Amino acid sequence: MRGWSGRLRTSPSWWNETVGVAIRLGISLVAMLGMFAATTMLYDSVVHQQALLATSVRTSGWVTYQATIEYAKALSALELAADSPEADELDRLELRLEILGSRMNVLYGSEDGSLIPDIKSYTPDLKRYETLIGSYADKVSKMTPGAPELPETFKTWNDEINPLGLMLQKMLMTSVAYNDGIYAREQSIAANHSILPLGLIFLCGGALLGILLFQGERDRRQLRIVLAAQEREAVLRESLRAALDAMPALIVIFDPQTDVISYANPPALATFDAALDHLGWAPLIAAIKEERRKTAPWGGFSVTVPVPKGNLISVRGAAREIVWDGRPQFMAALADTTKIRDAELQVLQASKLATLGEMSSAIAHELNQPLAVISMAVANALRLVTNGGDTQAIVAKLSRINEQLQRARRITDQVRRHGRMPAHTLTPFAVAPAIRNAIGFVAEQYRIAGIRLDVAITIPQDVTALGEQTMFEQVIVNLLVNARDALSDGSGEVTRPVTKIEAMASRGQIVIAVQDNAGGIKPEIMDRLFDPFTTTKPSDKGTGLGLSISRTVVREMNGTIDAANVGGGARFTVVVPISEAERTDKVA
Repeated sequence: MRGWSGRLRTSPSWWNETVGVAIRLGISLVAMLGMFAATTMLYDSVVHQQALLATSVRTSGWVTYQATIEYAKALSALELAADSPEADELDRLELRLEILGSRMNVLYGSEDGSLIPDIKSYTPDLKRYETLIGSYADKVSKMTPGAPELPETFKTWNDEINPLGLMLQKMLMTSVAYNDGIYAREQSIAANHSILPLGLIFLCGGALLGILLFQGERDRRQLRIVLAAQEREAVLRESLRAALDAMPALIVIFDPQTDVISYANPPALATFDAALDHLGWAPLIAAIKEERRKTAPWGGFSVTVPVPKGNLISVRGAAREIVWDGRPQFMAALADTTKIRDAELQVLQASKLATLGEMSSAIAHELNQPLAVISMAVANALRLVTNGGDTQAIVAKLSRINEQLQRARRITDQVRRHGRMPAHTLTPFAVAPAIRNAIGFVAEQYRIAGIRLDVAITIPQDVTALGEQTMFEQVIVNLLVNARDALSDGSGEVTRPVTKIEAMASRGQIVIAVQDNAGGIKPEIMDRLFDPFTTTKPSDKGTGLGLSISRTVVREMNGTIDAANVGGGARFTVVVPISEAERTDKVA
């Protein structure tokens, strides 16, 4: 009985143990299956988050983008200050420089900046530019508004920080490429996660769970950083647009590949009075691209373009390559100089009319010659008619009269043409005839003054330059009149006064030189010879605007004008390029 009793006592124990093991196995199996399911679902969730992170990371270069935008704004402020170095522009420039300097520290010293690929290799240059830009800001705060040396100073600064823009562009492009690589790797993992061995998931479920939890938390933290960065980037974009909208300058951003306008601020829209997709922007875009192709110097370019309303406007500015909405674009910062150009044209017209007034006696003398011949021919013809003279003799007299009338007509045409108001547009014109027109206008004055005028023009008749012909002729007239005045100042030191004008075409350029033997230009005014109101003439004979306007005219033709003392006199040299159409014809 005790043995049976013993068996009865052991049987429930084994059963209980078996049941307990089964329960534990069941619980373990359920836990394993739950872990497998949970691990699989968690893995899928993390892969989804990683895919979202990879998508978000593609725009994680906001720090570099922000610095690039601040660089463009600082460059725009620098150019505006160079054009108009007033107090407001200097204050704005100081603010832009301080902000740009602070962005350098964000790039190499912040957590966001640490995500930029190879940031350590850029850090020394970024620190150097931070110091340089900070010194600029300090200097601007001490500058005197309107100081004449400011444009040249700002040009030097522009050249010094220009490599910074290229470096920021490189950093931005590298960051975008790096983020795209991350996105591709995450997509590959997400697409192939199903091939992970089932047994490995069971064996390493616990470890994988911990790892995925840690990874998920890290990814969520990074995702929050990226999303916050995107929000800040969006705010910065809106701030940039607001800043561009508030600028008085005309800001136009367009795609150089498609010529589609991406953005124009309110002043630009008001000036051109056209929607962004209007064809009226085409002349401006073509002019900007043409000036960029010519690699216009710092300080920008000046162009005159039509607007949809039908009138012409003159603008001056500069264009730079930027990244806008993730794509390479051109941004043009322009100033409407229509009123300034109109004023310059009026001054030029006044100068031309003043020249006409100075030459009135010479013109009258030149007209008197054909009139005197006509008077004598008429008297002889009347005498022949009255006395029944030979018909052929009368016809000869009448032909003589007609020749002199044509001569007088050429003189009046030349005067009327010289007094005509210049046009706003630049067109190709034949250079050699234009130079001869200018010479013909002052030749009689030279003859009356007893000054020899030597002319050596070797330019072919069909060689053209791009410009406004009457304005170019006025430049030549100004140089010849200045030479005449220098030789006629009454000093008596020049025994044989001579002015020589030479013109030749060489290597795609036209070179015109006007040289006299009047003793040369005083050294103390040589450096400011082309500045407005610089003159050695009495106040009743000169305003000091002739050479300044001449320089403006030549620069608009993409040429140069300079002066030097050579061989006992002054030599002025004008160099302008042969027009592109002329070069194309020669090549064809």
